[in-house]
Amino acid sequence: MLVLARKIGEKIILNDNIEVIVLDTNQNTVKLGINAPKNVSVYREELYKEIKQNNITSQNVTEKSINELAQLLVSNEKSTNIVQRLTNKISD
Repeated sequence: MLVLARKIGEKIILNDNIEVIVLDTNQNTVKLGINAPKNVSVYREELYKEIKQNNITSQNVTEKSINELAQLLVSNEKSTNIVQRLTNKISD
């Protein structure tokens, strides 16, 4: 792990295209500004962990969850095609 000390207004450059700026500090916190290209995702750790867990959970599609989705779609007449395709996938 690289440990750096920076003062307010000083920057850290990552990979030539990501800039981390120290905006403010106090006893318990540091405010950082991050300039990164739009294709670079930047998350707080707790949010990143939640997204990662939700992605893992969403991969666990079961027959029950597909049936529940089908029931929701049945209430919409335009969804009949989708329901038929889902039902066919369950049968396969």
